[in-house]
Amino acid sequence: MNNTNRALNRSVIFVTGLVLLAVSALLGLLATQATLRDAWASVTDTAGGTVTGWLQSTPLGDTQNSWIWFVALALLLAIVGLLLSFILRQGRGHSGYLISEHTTDWGTTQVDSAVAEQALQNALSERPEFLSTRVSTYRVARDAVLKVSVTCRRGTSPTDVVRIVEQAVLALDELLGLRIPALVQISGGFRVRTSRTTRIT
Repeated sequence: MNNTNRALNRSVIFVTGLVLLAVSALLGLLATQATLRDAWASVTDTAGGTVTGWLQSTPLGDTQNSWIWFVALALLLAIVGLLLSFILRQGRGHSGYLISEHTTDWGTTQVDSAVAEQALQNALSERPEFLSTRVSTYRVARDAVLKVSVTCRRGTSPTDVVRIVEQAVLALDELLGLRIPALVQISGGFRVRTSRTTRIT
């Protein structure tokens, strides 16, 4: 759960994998096929001559430099900017505050996300059905959402797990006086593994 588009992530990975696969296949063919190496050398010579002709026929004013270089540099900078933006967005989405409301003219009421996370963690860690629990807070469309991930013991019923987590979340809602959206992710144990569950409450 972060603010990076999942489809964009997968598309970038998919395209990168295809490019790497194509490059490695081409290098393998060039290393083993003499005919292909000769054809490749001919193609690169032709392409080099064509590019040289373009550069010579597109001078920038009275200089000896082609304006194509500046266009290529601008495109490269734009690509670098997009990649940096994509990288910097990774891992974001976590929220430090569960509640932050401007309640009066003199101040704002804030509840740290650690309060809810620790309260749920303590409540769920006492249950024998769970091997481990993890609670985190995310900001989704400006609203705080709790993500409760639980790893269950073998033979635990997913229905019982969802009921236990929902009861803990409802108790937290009553404590805070506010309904907090929660994503429940269940894993672990044979029965749970065969019916992996993700639920929003």
